[in-house]
Amino acid sequence: MAESVVRIISKPGIKRDGTRFEGDNYVDGQWVRFQRGLPRKIGGYRSINKYLRGKPHALHEYTQDGLTYIHAGSADRLESFYIDSSFDTSVIADRTPAALTASANNVWQFDVETTAAATGLQLVAHVAPNGADISSSTQGQLFYGGLFGSTTLTQVTAFPTGASLSGGVVALHPFTVVYGSDGYVMWSTDCTNFTLAGGTSVAGNAYVTGQKIVKGMPLRSGPGASPSGLLWSLDSLVRMTFVGGTPGFQFDTISEETSILSANSVIEYDGIFYWIGTDRFLQFNGVVREVPNELNFNYFFDNMNEAQRQKVFAYKVPRFGEIWWCFPFGDSTECNHAIIYNTREGSWYDTALPEGGRGAGLSPAVFPRPLMSGVEPHDALMYDVAVHNRGVGYTVGDVLTLAAGVALMPAQVTVTSVDGTGRVLSVSISNAGEYPIPPTNPVPVTGGSGTSATFDATFNRPYKFWVHEIGVDAVDEQRVAPIQSYFETADISLPVMQQQNNALHVALLEPDFVQVGDMTVEVHGRANARAPEVNSDPQTFPAQAATPQEQVVFLKTQRRELRFRFESNCIGGDYQMGLILAHIAPGDGTVLG
Repeated sequence: MAESVVRIISKPGIKRDGTRFEGDNYVDGQWVRFQRGLPRKIGGYRSINKYLRGKPHALHEYTQDGLTYIHAGSADRLESFYIDSSFDTSVIADRTPAALTASANNVWQFDVETTAAATGLQLVAHVAPNGADISSSTQGQLFYGGLFGSTTLTQVTAFPTGASLSGGVVALHPFTVVYGSDGYVMWSTDCTNFTLAGGTSVAGNAYVTGQKIVKGMPLRSGPGASPSGLLWSLDSLVRMTFVGGTPGFQFDTISEETSILSANSVIEYDGIFYWIGTDRFLQFNGVVREVPNELNFNYFFDNMNEAQRQKVFAYKVPRFGEIWWCFPFGDSTECNHAIIYNTREGSWYDTALPEGGRGAGLSPAVFPRPLMSGVEPHDALMYDVAVHNRGVGYTVGDVLTLAAGVALMPAQVTVTSVDGTGRVLSVSISNAGEYPIPPTNPVPVTGGSGTSATFDATFNRPYKFWVHEIGVDAVDEQRVAPIQSYFETADISLPVMQQQNNALHVALLEPDFVQVGDMTVEVHGRANARAPEVNSDPQTFPAQAATPQEQVVFLKTQRRELRFRFESNCIGGDYQMGLILAHIAPGDGTVLG
């Protein structure tokens, strides 16, 4: 065989299951997606807020008048802010209900409803300690408050006797539906009152299946545009449709042989509902069907941290036809990896998530980019202040200075209340700035009209909020960093291609990319499927060739089983793969590595 010129291409998707040698898909990749069957870099991301006090694992968004309002639920608080069209954010408001039962296992669900009992759109927020056990029967709590407000939410307490609030909430306008253990469902046209008698609400309840219901989603309207929805229990999928009269809703079981991995793994894409079961990927489009996955099915279920399954969440990137399921990989306690289903390509791939992972994500219909919460606290110090040695002789308005580490922490302490002897009851701290190391507690202070006050300042490191699919770099305030993106082709082998038992000698490569910034290519491979991998040194090719020699990549290497690895890892780097040609010829006949 003389030298030949062949196209370097593999099937779309990244194959993780089985052996590398037996497939025709790409075998490795990071921060890469597929469009028109070809690899391209995934977009960049930017931090837009860095002062979330809690670590959110649930988000809700609503856009009006050019502002996108975000609510973020975490273990012990509910926070809100808005984002404008320039990606600037407002000050964060603490909307944590006074009655909230804090728990590291708290899982939030949100929706929006109108009610005659309150003015304007209402945020309905449900929380229950389901994080460690999706089947937990522990009662949750339901709260409501003005969607655009900044005040704390109010707890709903008007429920029928025996009501279960262990599951979640969904709005099937004009009804608010709450669900929980033993297949219990209740509904009301007034999200502040679910009782069956009294008030102005049209309410009802029912037991509709045996197992706990953990997720509800609106469905295309029933007969006569009636409210309709889907309810996922631990082992079934149930449809509820408004029929009027008594009992109001009818329920029919679509499947009694299904499962659900996590409440937030359900997502709708163009009228089709996708979710992850305990042992497979599923969809509903009139009937429940399995979503085939021959590329990374085992990779997901073998590596997903089962103990953290309730943290698995889904969001979508419609521009590229993608559904992302973010999950805790290995022993991680946060979602640090994503498995991606491309509905247009019918392909599967995956990628590591940046900055230790993401806690929650969503894809707003109006806001042009996916929004994600971070999971790693950063070094902006925020203060909760407890007064221990209250001193004497202080007055409201006294300005004090932290005596420990003044140079490192020029924070200002202001006395906000005192008792009859001038003992400090409360203080506030301002101008704290950002410092990586807090002083030793308790922190003494100087100044003011009194003496001997000592404060114990609790330092909380806040979390960041990110917008994705923006630019091509990782942007965090003024810091811009490259995003490493790479992909590796399937094996090319003469014994397979032409039944010729020789190594494959590659003389040169003709790259073809829509490209910004330098890229590199390496030759990976081995003598046989059990031989050790031998990787070449990376060869760089620029976006624009300045000399004839830069138009191609000279490799002059051989492998019996050969792959190409392309990478972009520079600031501003971007690429879309085109038609790449390799000049190949038979090498030696060595079978052993």
